[in-house]
Amino acid sequence: MINRMKKSIYIFCIAMGFLFIQNCRQTYEPTDSDLSSFGWTYYEEGDYINSLDWFLQALVEDPSYYDAYNGVGWTMGRLGQASDAIDYFTSGLQLFSEQEVQPFMLDFYAGLAFANNAEGQDAAAELYAETYFFGNLNTAVGDPEWCFCHDRHINQIDVRLIQAISEFRQAKFYESQESVNRAYGDLIYSLTPATSNSSPTGDYLDKDGSGNFNTGDEIFNGQWADANQNGVYDNGEIRNFDEYPLNYDLDIATQDITQWAYLANHLSLLSNYTSIDNGENGLICGCDD
Repeated sequence: MINRMKKSIYIFCIAMGFLFIQNCRQTYEPTDSDLSSFGWTYYEEGDYINSLDWFLQALVEDPSYYDAYNGVGWTMGRLGQASDAIDYFTSGLQLFSEQEVQPFMLDFYAGLAFANNAEGQDAAAELYAETYFFGNLNTAVGDPEWCFCHDRHINQIDVRLIQAISEFRQAKFYESQESVNRAYGDLIYSLTPATSNSSPTGDYLDKDGSGNFNTGDEIFNGQWADANQNGVYDNGEIRNFDEYPLNYDLDIATQDITQWAYLANHLSLLSNYTSIDNGENGLICGCDD
């Protein structure tokens, strides 16, 4: 009797073991979220071809999955296909009503500002930067300081720079100057003081001695007194600094090309300040680590 019970238990255990193995062998089908996550992994590694493939697969799985549209848009941008990026960002936003604004939409608005700027569509780039991106920043919609969480070298200062460039190219010089001033305002943690106007390093003259970049300080404008007349800055030459906030005479009727050139210099300087080497520019990004 006991032997028969042992045999029955043994057979039962084998049967349960087979059942368990069969369950373990069931195929797991990745969701749209899984596919999109794979895409972002490749994106963050700089493998944009594989990244694009995963995002497109996510859209096949679910054509209404907004994060995949966001991923395709940013990846297309990295691949130099700005027009396609615009199409996917726009399609992703069309999934929502204009009143249904969500924090993640800042990624779409920033992407559309960059892509339209790359396409030379300056009015659209300005619109997405000023009205949609900055119009929804610092509200219940987004973080007080925005970084693109899949590449934190890209942040709100880059968006402001794109706005300033787009305004400049439309000859909206005063608007561009205001955008430049706001970009410098966001760079207070990144700018370094110069010991004097003959110092080869430093971004501004700390007029109030606070150790921080403030209103009334003077910002380097990209020009210097070329004493050696060689077109290259040499140690000891006097660099030009202008009071912040900038207040150039940019009236088109005045036709003061020098003032426009100074503003253009600041756009170039801001491009350096926001380069990949400067990381998050001291911003507190609202990203989950």
